[in-house]
Amino acid sequence: MKKTLLLLLLAVTSASSAFAQAAPGGATSSKDYTGGKTTDSRNTGFGVKGGYNLNGLRGDDIKGIDRNSHSDFHAGVFGQFGFDDFSSVQVELLYSRLGFTGNTGPGKAQQTYRTTYLQLPIMYVGNFTDNLSFHVGPQASLLINATKDGSTLGLADNGFNTFDFGGVGGLEARIGPARVGARYNLSLGKVFEDNIPAGKAIDPAFGNAKIYNNLLQVYVGIGFTQ
Repeated sequence: MKKTLLLLLLAVTSASSAFAQAAPGGATSSKDYTGGKTTDSRNTGFGVKGGYNLNGLRGDDIKGIDRNSHSDFHAGVFGQFGFDDFSSVQVELLYSRLGFTGNTGPGKAQQTYRTTYLQLPIMYVGNFTDNLSFHVGPQASLLINATKDGSTLGLADNGFNTFDFGGVGGLEARIGPARVGARYNLSLGKVFEDNIPAGKAIDPAFGNAKIYNNLLQVYVGIGFTQ
């Protein structure tokens, strides 16, 4: 977990450093981002965003487990680095709350689990038009908290996998500084660790199970170009 956190921090620090260099008049301003070519890219800037999470579970091993979708939110910041009016790279750091409902209580009573991740997507952005773009790229996520019916759970003591990875893809529309978009997150990291010791998993059915997060995000944001 410490190595994963270090990697996330290094990635965010590198992105922040690159964006600082991209300030007007800097070594890689929006007119000089291609290494000498003159490009009046409007795809260089930064901003804040937030929105709605619709999360459930997917996988081969959730038969008999309630996979009900869970509604929550995400919020964070982004930096966008434009190469020209079509292509750019966007890096985000998001505080994102997920969750699911499982029949894990006494007598298989229904219980609600909430999980909180720090998500770091790094995406290629292509502009169909000045106001419409697609986003696609990898994402790394770090689980920082989990609760059951409002009570905090120890992550290691309950068999949670603290590192997730996968890919994201979506569409975004811009009107002036405002942005609105939708994105699907394809999670490839299991929600729970393999080979969980007896008594550690929140439910015996989760041990060595192929269970993954299934997340749709809808968001709004405010961006500031240079």
